[in-house]
Amino acid sequence: QRVAKKTRVLCLDEFQVTDVADAMIIRRLLDQLWERGVTIVTTSNREPDELYKNGLNRVQFLPCIEAIKARCVVHPMESVRDYRLTGRG
Repeated sequence: QRVAKKTRVLCLDEFQVTDVADAMIIRRLLDQLWERGVTIVTTSNREPDELYKNGLNRVQFLPCIEAIKARCVVHPMESVRDYRLTGRG
């Protein structure tokens, strides 16, 4: 509640879910933030359907994936060049 009172937009960089504890915490966190009107913006190397893929008890995380797909707009950042590999100079 404290975060939602002070936050209108929450940005999460490199959003991913790697274990069952994270999956359950993230599910509750996102639900609570959305209920309080917080807008969530994330970056991720995975589309929503790929989050926590093959994870333990993933079926419990599927409602969160469906909520992400229903509430968020996914923008694929496709390019012929991977700028992470270009280096500097």
